[in-house]
Amino acid sequence: MGLYINKGKHPAVFKNNRKITEPNQKLLRRDYLTELIDEQQQANVSLINAIQDMKHQFLNQEVVQAGHLDKITSQLNELRTSNLRHKEYEEVIIDLLKTQEQLQIQLSEKISKHEAFQTEVLTRLDQQEALTEKIFRQINHIRSILFERTNYLAEKIDEGYKMTSSYVYKLMTGSEQPIAFYLMNNNKQKNK
Repeated sequence: MGLYINKGKHPAVFKNNRKITEPNQKLLRRDYLTELIDEQQQANVSLINAIQDMKHQFLNQEVVQAGHLDKITSQLNELRTSNLRHKEYEEVIIDLLKTQEQLQIQLSEKISKHEAFQTEVLTRLDQQEALTEKIFRQINHIRSILFERTNYLAEKIDEGYKMTSSYVYKLMTGSEQPIAFYLMNNNKQKNK
């Protein structure tokens, strides 16, 4: 914007007929404290924005992890319930086997009179043994599933932890270097 000269009322004010030599400014005052405060405020705004972004991502990750945890909890509860049922079945079968062993002792004493009844009892024992083997296979299968699920969950939690810690480390240091190298360098410097 140029200099305004009111030619109607004050035509001579701010008017110079001579040539102006440049530069005509002899003194420049800089307020370093104000500049520093302005830079600090800009840095604070950037930091607050980064923290807000990180908080938003953390909350999203927390929701995702809560969903995973709910699924895992329900699966574990189902496995526990199934395990309890199988234990009850095992106890019932063990009780039945003990009872049939007693019957066999009694039947062996009366074998001459009860051959037909003994054949039926042996058939039942065969069926019970097959059922017992089936239950033991199911229990082993459940154990292997539980082991696989536990390993899977541990790997997922470990991956989530590594991703979160790398992201936080990157935000805090601005370095693309993994956090493991940072910790190794700190240990080397402490040893020196």
